[in-house]
Amino acid sequence: MKELQEILSSSKHILPEWILILGILLLVIIISFQKKDSKWPYRFSFLLVLTYTFTATYFYENLPSEGLKLYGNLLLVDQTSLFFKQLVSISTIIFLIHGRLFKYKFDGEIYFLILCVLLGLSFLAMTTHFLVIYVSIELVSIASYVLVATKNEKTNFEAAIKYLIFGATSSAIMLYGISLFYGMGHVLNFAEQTFSASISSNSPLVLQIVSFLFLGGLFFKIAAAPFHSWVPDVYEVTSTPVISYLSFAPKAVGVLVVARVIQANFAELNAVVLLIIFVSLIVGNLAALWQTNLKRMLGYSGIAQAGFILIGVLKGPQTDFYGAFFYLLTYLPITMGAFFLADLLKKQSGSDEIEDFKGIGQKNIFMGLNAVIIMMALVGLPPTIGFMAKLMVFSYIINLGEDMHSSVYYGLLIFGLMNAAISIYYYLKVPYFMLIKKSYNQPRYNPDFFLTLVLTYFSIALIIFFLYPDFGTEWVRKVLF
Repeated sequence: MKELQEILSSSKHILPEWILILGILLLVIIISFQKKDSKWPYRFSFLLVLTYTFTATYFYENLPSEGLKLYGNLLLVDQTSLFFKQLVSISTIIFLIHGRLFKYKFDGEIYFLILCVLLGLSFLAMTTHFLVIYVSIELVSIASYVLVATKNEKTNFEAAIKYLIFGATSSAIMLYGISLFYGMGHVLNFAEQTFSASISSNSPLVLQIVSFLFLGGLFFKIAAAPFHSWVPDVYEVTSTPVISYLSFAPKAVGVLVVARVIQANFAELNAVVLLIIFVSLIVGNLAALWQTNLKRMLGYSGIAQAGFILIGVLKGPQTDFYGAFFYLLTYLPITMGAFFLADLLKKQSGSDEIEDFKGIGQKNIFMGLNAVIIMMALVGLPPTIGFMAKLMVFSYIINLGEDMHSSVYYGLLIFGLMNAAISIYYYLKVPYFMLIKKSYNQPRYNPDFFLTLVLTYFSIALIIFFLYPDFGTEWVRKVLF
């Protein structure tokens, strides 16, 4: 009876998720009885995501500062989880708008899968329980595999199979790590004090190895090296709105769970995270240098970006993860703006190859200027919000070096700055070809000024947030651990 009361009491506090679950079930009915080219699945999905976003924002106005522990400590609703749910829901809205503006003829099943990803990420943002983390990641992963394979082409099937194989392997390694933790401590919630006390008798090296096994599944979703092999092929062949969404949403919530693991402080994980950061920066940046396909380049650069984000979750005497959370907030308009630009360039040139973008910026100067701003934001140059994000994480490294009295962090600072400098070449290559190079074959070109105007909103946001960053900084400060 007590357990039933706990379930009923907890269920009242996850209204956004109930709305999403019921909406997904209703969407299945709509898809089943509507014609193939019906617009109702899109309209219903858009309304459902707006309702979810509104509810997730205003339903928890009187949330206690310590948060709410639900279902016997399976879920934790706090300001941090709400922040990430809002970010993911905003990215879902951008996905829906992106697909609509470019007139993608998505089947209703695509919207069903995207909403399943949103549901999985919503629960993943609200937990420190091993099994809930695993089930949520599997929901996100399985939906992602199918999303990649939805285009009925051989290249998509090959990319989806590679994605599935690496994802299944990472999940198996993660589950093995969870089983070892449970064998050590007989507790499945890593945030509980009893968990730390139970596993403390093991050697630090053993705890680091088991933690690395557990974090493998999260690093896979973040697209951090060496869990990155699926990235280039998946990015290249997947529909641009879909990969735009998958490039941000799972990465954001994956970083949140890594931050929760670090904050639990049951093992010294800086060495593990440092290894992932160094490998991600060098692999992502060096591989991106040689890419001729824009979407593959954005895929490899996303690996390097994961390395920069993870700098903000390194453990120090006064860790609050401000740098990582602020970076993710800025990464939303930057990365989704970059994929919007990629889709617009493909529409104008008929290709994702950077060579084919020659002269486009000369014929549409506003599009060329937008490309300059968005790519500068990815590099981290002023006057864009990307500069503020890079500044936050690099400042954090300096503070860590002073607090921890370790030269490793100063080495990371130099290494990070060098990699940021390397990224200038491949990011600015895009506007260089658009604005400086001339096209010899003069491809057919029909400038779409409305889509260019929409792209301009991304660019304006990146500059305004640089000039007036207080909105972002205050929002992030309210949700820190």
